[in-house]
Amino acid sequence: MKTLILVLSCTSINAQEIEQSEAQQTQAGESILNVRSKADNAAVANPFSIAQHRLNYLLPVSWVGQPNDISADGINDGNLDSFEAKYQISMKLPLYLHDKDSSGLYFGFTAMSFWQVYNSEVSKPFRETNYEPEIFYSWQKEIKLLGFEFNQLQAGFNHQSNGQSGLRSRSWNRLFVSTLFSDENAFYYVKAWYRIPEDAKENPMDTNGDDNPDITDFLGHVELGFGTKIANIDVLTLLRNNLKTNDNKGSIELNLSYPINDRYNVLLQYFNGYGDSLIDYNHHQQRISLGFQLAFF
Repeated sequence: MKTLILVLSCTSINAQEIEQSEAQQTQAGESILNVRSKADNAAVANPFSIAQHRLNYLLPVSWVGQPNDISADGINDGNLDSFEAKYQISMKLPLYLHDKDSSGLYFGFTAMSFWQVYNSEVSKPFRETNYEPEIFYSWQKEIKLLGFEFNQLQAGFNHQSNGQSGLRSRSWNRLFVSTLFSDENAFYYVKAWYRIPEDAKENPMDTNGDDNPDITDFLGHVELGFGTKIANIDVLTLLRNNLKTNDNKGSIELNLSYPINDRYNVLLQYFNGYGDSLIDYNHHQQRISLGFQLAFF
């Protein structure tokens, strides 16, 4: 746990110091991401710091409606707790940067874990951990058009897996493109992907072949994001959908955070739909969690 807290602190130390000095300088009419962009660029330029990629949070209290009991050895319906802890660590490192801005080639890594920390009956195991390395090219531009500021365009390769084998194995590879744009009051995010096909398995226990051939039926091909501030509350919503008129499936994640200082927020997170974790990609789930996150915007 000490290592986790240290990593979470390191991912933001440089960026948050910049945010503190810049927070009072945002002028009317500038993008809501102005402070965030400056802090991110400063962190990327500093060889001794690590920049946030996605949300970084620790949610000690997380209730899930129907936890999946096939996710770890020794767990079954009779000894699985609905209350657990959830955390996510996400960072990015520049591999190559242009001289004039922070556009360039990046490596990103995100890890999300679900920890049965209150379950002494089965020795408090990590029920599921998802690993998501990716490599992508990011164009960091501030092009203003029709009242919007187009902040970022990314394209790259993404791998996600849960590090399991046999019937518990889940993984997929994607090519993706995403864009981020904003105005004075909100920011908007669109991400689309193409799943790289894999060979079918002849036997479910085979180590080679597709672990989850129908994953896009549940997680779809597109994700939409919306962020804004309501008074002192940061609102971030993420939507996924398979875009099918028949058998439509998707998910929604709502994040509400309130600052407790310049660096940390209290976070209330709600999830409903498919893909709460990879082990649950085809399992409808509801989850509500409370904890802390690093300030994101």
